[in-house]
Amino acid sequence: MESRRTKVLIVDSTTEKHFPQPDIEREILAGHDVRLVHISNINEIPTEILPEIEFMIIWACIPSIQFNQAFLSNLSRCRAIVKAAVGYDNVDIDAARQLGIAVYNIPDYGTEEVADHTLALLLGVARKLNDINLHVRQGGWDWASVKKLYRLRDKTLGIIGFGRIGGAVAKRAAAFGLNIRFYDPYVASGIDKTHGVTRCESLEELLASADIVSVNASLNRTSHHLLSGPQFQQMKEGVLLVNTARGGIVDSQALLAALNSGKVAAAGLDVLENEPDIPAGFRDLDNVILTAHSAFYTEESFLEMRTKSAELLLGIMAGASVRNCVNGNSILQPS
Repeated sequence: MESRRTKVLIVDSTTEKHFPQPDIEREILAGHDVRLVHISNINEIPTEILPEIEFMIIWACIPSIQFNQAFLSNLSRCRAIVKAAVGYDNVDIDAARQLGIAVYNIPDYGTEEVADHTLALLLGVARKLNDINLHVRQGGWDWASVKKLYRLRDKTLGIIGFGRIGGAVAKRAAAFGLNIRFYDPYVASGIDKTHGVTRCESLEELLASADIVSVNASLNRTSHHLLSGPQFQQMKEGVLLVNTARGGIVDSQALLAALNSGKVAAAGLDVLENEPDIPAGFRDLDNVILTAHSAFYTEESFLEMRTKSAELLLGIMAGASVRNCVNGNSILQPS
């Protein structure tokens, strides 16, 4: 008699559609029933299959798809969810904990890619690459069309969020002679000495001193709209802003106003609130470089994410000691 196969549901969005078939996941999770669905709305997942799901891998990252308490309550047999990302802001981890569902993330993939992308955007806005590229493509050849530019060396880079990616950004930025400061109330004392950077005890201190602000924090209740109107007023005139973290950390309307007023001279944005439905104003501004939440991507990081998320789930199924549970649920942890 054939034993019952464990049911695994992989959820992706039709907007992102990271992959069409779960071939890698099925290979790693051989012997289990692995199903992939692409959705634009959480209600598109067939309700009749939810009570049967024992494990989930979530790839969908767009803010319009929320794995909230109402959805999670349908997962009566679910033991664990793996969020195939560093961020897990669209999963209600508190509700999951109350329902006995452990939630895990993959914090150690794509660190190099996001840090590289952060520096690419930083250099792009600092050197006005959008402007000079458009100028040349339209038939011009005048170096002065990008006046005024300023040397990066000895400028101050303020990093908001100093985890793996923030630290990797600092390491890369140091090569350009930038003075590096960070604000992160959650990292341990002494991390500034490890990286040879300066720690700011408050966000206000960082914003008042930075010529360039890089957002590398996670999105949660305390960081939503961490940068809004009052915070932009605390920044230097003509500051540069880069965001490769989560769009919801920055108030889009406040940023648009700051860009239009010149308070923020230019911005490099890989993420925005309510993406892909972003305000038209951002697309119309010449002093903004936009990339489509692509900072995480290389062929290597993509394969790493697919492999690590499936292997993590395999370890959970086997009762192995695994890391990166983000909601403190110990039901799957070995005694």
